[in-house]
Amino acid sequence: MKQVTYSSIFWLFMFGNILGVIIEGVWCKLRYGKWETHTVALWGPFNIVYGIGVPMFYISSILLNGIHWLAKFFSFSLIGSLVEYLCGLAIRIGVRMKAWDYRKQFMNIQGLISLKMTIVWGIVGFGFYKILFNPLKKLLLIMNGTVFDIACMGLTAFMAINLLLTAICIIRWSNRHYGKPSVSRLTRWVDKNYPDEKMQKKFFYWSFID
Repeated sequence: MKQVTYSSIFWLFMFGNILGVIIEGVWCKLRYGKWETHTVALWGPFNIVYGIGVPMFYISSILLNGIHWLAKFFSFSLIGSLVEYLCGLAIRIGVRMKAWDYRKQFMNIQGLISLKMTIVWGIVGFGFYKILFNPLKKLLLIMNGTVFDIACMGLTAFMAINLLLTAICIIRWSNRHYGKPSVSRLTRWVDKNYPDEKMQKKFFYWSFID
């Protein structure tokens, strides 16, 4: 746990952001025959659901080291499901939208998580522990020093602005859909630069809950 610093968590977050987009893109290519980029940021190929998930899997791998593999599997299943559920719930409550829907799947909770996805998260988490945990641990030990500290601070500022702007634009997108007028210079700027068509193209897999 001494290795778990802000810098290491941030790099894991960035790794998860990009890895998640790649995994979902490959999955869509194999299943539907076309590449789809499921990003959750206006700038860059980032999916913060996976960005949150990877650091949690990493910390869990440290804490769960040495216990039975079945206990690891159930723990990763719970962690992945919890992250997915809370992210989906935040989207639904915050902007009355949904980015995924599991209502047609067996044993689902509000369409946000299902038994199938819980099993998938267990497999993904256990695979992370067996395949990626040790290489990432070694890589994080190497990523120290002034250059990496500066890069971490710079990317932190970039991601903070990126995600803040993304949140503002998504909230305004939702407000426009539900008939709330623009009331400030900021919202008028958002309406001009990030209209519905641009937002729907970027977040094509999102839909409103009417």
